[in-house]
Formats: sequence, C-alpha cells, structure tokens
Amino acid sequence: MRKPRFFSQPRPAAIEGGRHRPEADPPRPVGAAAPSPSTGTGQALRQHAVARLRGSTTFFKFAVVGAFGYLVSVLFLYLLWDSPAFPFLPDKGSTVALPLGLDGEPRLIIATAVAVEMSILSNFFWHNVWTFSDRARRLPLAQRFVIFNLTSIGSPAIQFVTVNVLTPNFGVSPYLAVALGVAIGMTWNWLWNAQVIWRKGKEAA
Repeated sequence: MRKPRFFSQPRPAAIEGGRHRPEADPPRPVGAAAPSPSTGTGQALRQHAVARLRGSTTFFKFAVVGAFGYLVSVLFLYLLWDSPAFPFLPDKGSTVALPLGLDGEPRLIIATAVAVEMSILSNFFWHNVWTFSDRARRLPLAQRFVIFNLTSIGSPAIQFVTVNVLTPNFGVSPYLAVALGVAIGMTWNWLWNAQVIWRKGKEAA
C-alpha cells in the first residue's frame, strides 16, 4: 500500500556532467527589455548632476543677493557719510583714537554701522524668500533672524574694520574698502547660511 506524502518533495536539481546545476530562471515575457548594467549608473549620474546643478543655482542666488546687499550698503554709506542729507552727524574729517594707535572718523563709523545692518536686513529677506526658499524652515522667522544677525557678525566686522582702517590710515576709498570687505565676508556668510541657518533637512516637528 502506498503511503501518502504530507510534505511536497523538493524538485531535484538538473544534473549535468555529474554536477548539480540550479534550475534556470523562468523565461522573460515576450517584449520585455533585458536589464542593462548601465541603468543604475545612469540614474546615479543623473541624480548627481541634478544635485550639483541645484547647488550651483543656490550659490548663484546667494551671490546675487550678496551683490544686491553690497549696493544697499553703498547706498546707505553714501547717504550717511558723503551726502548732506544728515547734517546732524559729526563733520567729516573729525577723528577719534582707535586701538592699536589707529585713527577713526566718528561719522564714518556711524555710516558704516548703519550701512552694514541695512545690508544684513536685505540679505536676510532675500535669502529667506528666494535663495533658500526650497529648504526646511526649522526655526521661527524671528529666531532665524536673530541667529542670522549673530552669525553674520563676522562679515560686518570684516567690512567695518576694512573701511575704518584702510580709509583713514591708508587713503583707500571707502567704497573700494567696503567692496573688499564684502568679498572677504561672502565666504563666511555662505558657510553659515548654507550649513547652519538654512541647512538641508526635514521640517521641525
């Protein structure tokens, strides 16, 4: 009497040349394209190119905003230092002693301080609504602005020192000096803005 089988027996592997050979893969449906080894590589290259393009676009926007901020600072520097619009400010040419034996002009100090802060306001606004608009808003607007001002202190300090050292002591035009300060501070700002304030990531819960 034949005993019933409660468990199905595994299918024997095909034998070829005395060796067990695994069964062949099921046939591919008619019309189905064979997978190409280069498909994964092509997708990775496209993703890398898109990421690089996006990063380049972000830096381009950052540079445009920085250039506009420079124009804002030059405008207020002119209004407060070189124009007669604010006669109540100290006279041009009056000096005060600064550390390290340097001289400074009170009117120029006030003008550069206001010009720098106005450029900070302009840069924050445009970075928030344009440059980094596609990134997560991890912090409230007011908190981002405070951090932006604090982390931007490096660039204004560079501009402030550059103008108030090069102009009274070396005869460099304040407009050329502030341009030099902006160029040096741009790298500082990019690192803080892109990596800290508007860094990539998920929205905060």
